[in-house]
Amino acid sequence: MKKAISRIGLFAVAISALVFISARADAQMRPMMIPLATTLVISKPAPGDIYGDKQVVTMGVSGKTYKFVLKDAYVDDPTGKVHWPDIWQLVRQYKPNFNVTGLGEDTFAKIQPGQTLTVRGMFSGNNQTLEVMSAERGGGPFGPTEHY
Repeated sequence: MKKAISRIGLFAVAISALVFISARADAQMRPMMIPLATTLVISKPAPGDIYGDKQVVTMGVSGKTYKFVLKDAYVDDPTGKVHWPDIWQLVRQYKPNFNVTGLGEDTFAKIQPGQTLTVRGMFSGNNQTLEVMSAERGGGPFGPTEHY
């Protein structure tokens, strides 16, 4: 009788441990497995301007790495579980931070010093890929307009 109770107790503890461990791992990894709509507002410093203590983000495009100042970034996660700091924590140790593919990948080479660019794309946490869907000059629809 004692053996049966101890086996049932041990079995219950093992099952509950598996459930809690798998639920925690699933909750941490699930949002990063699917591509997330991400928007980055970046700029290339003007001549004479330095990066200083500003947050710098690097983009890898076809074997070349481009360095920009990150002005703003946000994630359009409908569940509200993933935010920009989560993505930055994932990519900040890599050089380049993002591997860029998609429609506007050549845009990063064309950006001029002093220019601001709003890049919208789908970020995949599996391989730090940002697939560019659109890239437009300026800070986006909510940023100040640029005058030339």
